[in-house]
Amino acid sequence: MVLAVGVAGLLVGTGAFGDDDPGGGATASTTPPAPPASAPRETPARPPSAEPAAEGLLPFGTTHRYADGVEVTVSAPERFTPAEGAAGHKAENTAVKVDVTVRNGSGERLKLVTVQVQGRDGDGREVAGVFDAEQGILPLDGDLLPGRRAVATYAFDVPPRSGDVLEVGVTVGFTGDEGQWSGPLP
Repeated sequence: MVLAVGVAGLLVGTGAFGDDDPGGGATASTTPPAPPASAPRETPARPPSAEPAAEGLLPFGTTHRYADGVEVTVSAPERFTPAEGAAGHKAENTAVKVDVTVRNGSGERLKLVTVQVQGRDGDGREVAGVFDAEQGILPLDGDLLPGRRAVATYAFDVPPRSGDVLEVGVTVGFTGDEGQWSGPLP
């Protein structure tokens, strides 16, 4: 419907339905007609397994910019098998991991210990973290200079009752500003 109205408007604007020249003569134009006003874009359909995004939830892979200029991106979750010495995993649960990338866009050193990462299931219940030093799954640590980035892998132990959605919240510093990502479990 919108397309038909836009095309009709374009045809009227270019004189396709008749000559608006009172003298009856045709006039040639060397400039192309202006494009119609931008039509609304269709939003691609969400996969059937994906929950509708609540306000404020970001899809995995999206970057959140905090008020101080720090930027965080959380990758889509991937299943993995924790090593025997890993802490926080129960055999009946699904272990998933995400990469958390922090870029320091502030003008000061960032203490990475202030980056807190928390996992929740689709019902909002906190899920346990998995720590697996053998596979490099340990929290961020140290200082991050302005303009630099750091990446760490975080893992979560998702119980079967949790459905097929994972939410990851990341707080940087002590401002209380939390970026929140959500998407289907693999």
